Amino acid sequence: MKNILLIYIIFLLSCESNTRQIHESAFVADTHNDVLLRSLSGRDILTDLPESHSDLPKFKKGGVDLQVFSIYVDPTEFKGQYYEQANVMIDQLEYLCSRVPDQWAIPFNYQDIIYYDQKNILSCMIGVEGGHMIENDLEKLEALYKRGMRYLGVTWNNSNEWATSAKDETKNKDSLDFIGLTEFGKDVIRRCNKLGIMIDISHAGEQTVLDILSITTKPIIASHSSVYSICPQFRNLKDEQLLAIKDNGGVIFVNFYPGFIDSTFFKKEQDLKVLHSSLIDSVDDLYGKNSTIGYYKKSELLRPYYDKIVPTLNDVIDHIDYIKDFIGINHVGIGADWDGVEALPKGIEHIGKMPIITEKLIERGYSLRDVKKILGENFKRVFMEVTK
Repeated sequence: MKNILLIYIIFLLSCESNTRQIHESAFVADTHNDVLLRSLSGRDILTDLPESHSDLPKFKKGGVDLQVFSIYVDPTEFKGQYYEQANVMIDQLEYLCSRVPDQWAIPFNYQDIIYYDQKNILSCMIGVEGGHMIENDLEKLEALYKRGMRYLGVTWNNSNEWATSAKDETKNKDSLDFIGLTEFGKDVIRRCNKLGIMIDISHAGEQTVLDILSITTKPIIASHSSVYSICPQFRNLKDEQLLAIKDNGGVIFVNFYPGFIDSTFFKKEQDLKVLHSSLIDSVDDLYGKNSTIGYYKKSELLRPYYDKIVPTLNDVIDHIDYIKDFIGINHVGIGADWDGVEALPKGIEHIGKMPIITEKLIERGYSLRDVKKILGENFKRVFMEVTK
């Protein structure tokens, strides 16, 4: 009996070692991370932060080769200062890279990504989350490109003066002056195609996505979106959108936020916030209701309660399965939304656990080739096509 147990333990250790080898041999990319907001709030993300989803040690543990750092400027807090604040965030990323130049660097082209991968340097790509940051100015778009922006999210939850968001098209349609892209919005898409900027349609409204697909000459991405048919939420993508992205050659990078993974989550979260309203109010009184520091503090304090209501990593894999089965393995990747959500699914609480995704995919019968496509090869393919 002891010999059988020993053989079983050795077998398990061998499987774990093999999974780790597969993960380490893969190019691993994630397309959405808000940890720069945590950095700007005073936390040193080059050190191990217990409360963070990502930091330098966790990137290493997760075997991550490329991370897109989100440049997000709150449209209410920084009204009239969108472009300026976007540059502040890029300054911060450049500063972080300057502190560890042998470990982090900003890539400007496909060759940079390959080179940094060979040198075990994390490619810190810049993605701008919201078209309001170009302030209706194509010169500002080009200036952000020159600083390293390699994808542009056409909207955040807020519509801007040239594109409407999924939130507004769904919840505020009657109050909109237009739906989809304006003529200037179409010029933005054409300029992105010319420069080699990936167009990100996460947060964009259905009509906006249709308008983009009608004029773009390059593949598009959804940097952090999941499947509407599994979880009917306005931020998720419907089947007809998935098919259109397939025809375009684009990629959907699955978001791990519980509210986009599990259709029962928002009701559970609402009950949680009512139950702990006094704690939430005390943090709001101390830091301000919409402050970044307050947001992270509330997430940290409520984490033990969120852990009881979040879905699991298996639920995330269900979304990957759906996209793979519906439109093919070439059109799915990972864009978890690290440090931009209050909680993450059980089993994938931080980016250091990325190898577990590889393990789960193998358990579900994915081939080595297909695992590598999901982890990063699909990203490399679309980035190369957009920038060539």
